[in-house]
Amino acid sequence: MPNTQAEIDEAFLNFVHERGHVSALEAETLRSELRRRKATQKKMTMHELVIHKGHLTKTHADQLYDAMMGVLSEPTLLPDMGDEETGRAPQRQTGRHTDRRPTNPVEQSNRPTDRRPTDAVDRSTTPTDKRPTSGIDEARRPTTRPVEDSNAGKSTTARSTGAGKASGWNLHRDTDALSRDDKEVPAGTIIAASEMTIAQVRQKIGIDEGVKLLSDKMQSSLAQYQPDATTDKKRYVVVREIARGGMGKVLEVEDTELRRSVALKVLRKELLGRRDVVERFLEEAQITGQLEHPNIVPVHEMGVDGAGNLYFTMKFVEGLSLAEVLLRLREGNRDMRREFDLMRLLDTFIKICEGMSFAHNRGVIHRDLKPANIMVGRFGEVQVMDWGVAKVIGRQFRSSSDSNIVLTDRLDMGASQTMMGAIIGTPSYMSPEQAKGDIDAINHHSDIFSMGVILYEMLCLRSPWTGKSSDEVLEQVREMTPVKPRERNPEIEVPAELERLALKCLEKEPEHRIDTVAELAENVRNFIEGRAMGSVEYSALRLAMKWIGRNRKEVLGVAATLLLVVGGILGTLWYIKKLDQDKILGLNDDAQALMQEWEPLAKDGKFREAELKIDEAKNLFQKVIAVNEGDQTATNGLAAVETAADDVRKMRAKSAQETALREQRERLLEEGHAAMNKGKADLLFGYQDFEEAYDKGGAVLALEAGNKEGLSLRAESANERAKWARDEGRWEIMKMWIDRLRVTGLLPDELKERKRELALSGN
Repeated sequence: MPNTQAEIDEAFLNFVHERGHVSALEAETLRSELRRRKATQKKMTMHELVIHKGHLTKTHADQLYDAMMGVLSEPTLLPDMGDEETGRAPQRQTGRHTDRRPTNPVEQSNRPTDRRPTDAVDRSTTPTDKRPTSGIDEARRPTTRPVEDSNAGKSTTARSTGAGKASGWNLHRDTDALSRDDKEVPAGTIIAASEMTIAQVRQKIGIDEGVKLLSDKMQSSLAQYQPDATTDKKRYVVVREIARGGMGKVLEVEDTELRRSVALKVLRKELLGRRDVVERFLEEAQITGQLEHPNIVPVHEMGVDGAGNLYFTMKFVEGLSLAEVLLRLREGNRDMRREFDLMRLLDTFIKICEGMSFAHNRGVIHRDLKPANIMVGRFGEVQVMDWGVAKVIGRQFRSSSDSNIVLTDRLDMGASQTMMGAIIGTPSYMSPEQAKGDIDAINHHSDIFSMGVILYEMLCLRSPWTGKSSDEVLEQVREMTPVKPRERNPEIEVPAELERLALKCLEKEPEHRIDTVAELAENVRNFIEGRAMGSVEYSALRLAMKWIGRNRKEVLGVAATLLLVVGGILGTLWYIKKLDQDKILGLNDDAQALMQEWEPLAKDGKFREAELKIDEAKNLFQKVIAVNEGDQTATNGLAAVETAADDVRKMRAKSAQETALREQRERLLEEGHAAMNKGKADLLFGYQDFEEAYDKGGAVLALEAGNKEGLSLRAESANERAKWARDEGRWEIMKMWIDRLRVTGLLPDELKERKRELALSGN
């Protein structure tokens, strides 16, 4: 019989799986889920979890559990854990073993004392059996699998034994561009996919404690779906190298399946022999992958490439690091100062706090918070990066209502969380307890100290430490009380409240700092909204001033009433007046801008809109005068307003006059043309209409000398009147109208014809 609850849980899961109630993939999921739940629910069992997940009813689960316990009471049916204890890679098998129970008492009595099955059935044909294929001899048999070198493109055979130290494939023996610290990875380098899992890598290099490897059944099941899987599948293509460090490189690569750019972090291959480094690399991916928050960089995938390189991929953030932002602000870059004023920096700081609050609530501290590890994206996104030295401390500072803690393989196996070296972090941003190398004292207050250094730099663009070397900085972190930000950089105006908040975060004793990152964010948010900050002490006057700033209109009304009774309220009124004076410059600018807009509107005939602009400018100037009667800009502005108003009135009158004249001309022309048409239709008295048209044209010319339409009307009417006189034989009258036609200077052809006609008549 199994001796521990863990053995019973594993046996029950295998029992249920072998009877087809859960698939291989579901079995692995249940195994992981139980491990996670046990972190918070110590008494949770696989029996309860299978019911909870709906795979079995309670009655059916109870029946299977009783049956399993009955079967496990037989010595021949105890599960053999040899594969998992040695860490051997699972072997692929074919066929199916239909009955694991012995069929006769004699065979049972001949079972070996190590309780491993030795029946004559050929285990090489049993794909669903999780136990080794036979006895001790079979356990020693190595397995082989192809491993692809992503550069050479050649498949080799890798031999896997229990600890991965025997002859055969060796993770850190292969060398390529990804493993060489002195060579930059060329763009276009193909990173091939690999069949190998992280669990198998851990097994090969001897990091198998506490890691549940794939069972033989799981391996067989996966093989059915990928019978022709190869190690030369193009998974990523390198775009460029982003950064490199002592442990590896970060590359921008293109995901060939999703067609997107991602950041790929790869471990230097020569470090694969370092168990502590590999554990930390894998733990970084596991920690970051479980911290799913908008302000924490998401991890997409963790795996092994075709050349045996360990890697994980993250979101590729386009933008600048906060360190670059602060550097450009420090250098006086105008564009950066316009984009990142104090309010924008504080908003960024709040987003950092929100991400760190999420991590702390899940039992993770960063231990290396600094501007270089914070990305500010092009579209305002803020993400905390590089969790490579993060520490998982579980429920040490979390309440029972918080979400599930982050779990990693190192936590599962009870591995030490101490990093390489006693001092972890970046000197300028680490807390005093980190600087002392006191690993056990490091908790969420250490991250709050680092946040305090970041806030300090945002306020005065200087570090609180002045040391020239790492040792000097560490000594200052441990012993020196930083000066106030306004003293560190007198050229920048630093709000006193934020100054006190930053210094409170930089207290040497952790218990004297802000208690949580959420509280730190709330304080900064209150400052932005003009509210009192809970972690900062205020004088009574300062509290009154902040309240007045939030309730200015109400205070103005009350102050006006109390002014008649209480002389002491003058100080408050002075403060209110000062607030108004701060706005005078802006009001004058707005009024002057309005004064630049009225004239184009008036010239376009939009007199009403122009008058509204002038009136609005007048109101703004009057507001300034109400606060400061001697303001010369506002006084001159009011004089300009009066002049502009007169100009608009004159322009309106002139426009009205021009409109009236235009309308009169149009009316005369319309009447003249009507008379012309009427005269042409009246053969007896049409001459009168032609003379009327001629007079209308003259009236138009009287209103506007040289008017072309009026002149044309006169010419046409004179021509028609001359023709009428010709037809009537009135040669003297015809001669008079020919002279009038000549005076217009128009219709030269008609004039020539009339003269010819007159000459033929002999007159």
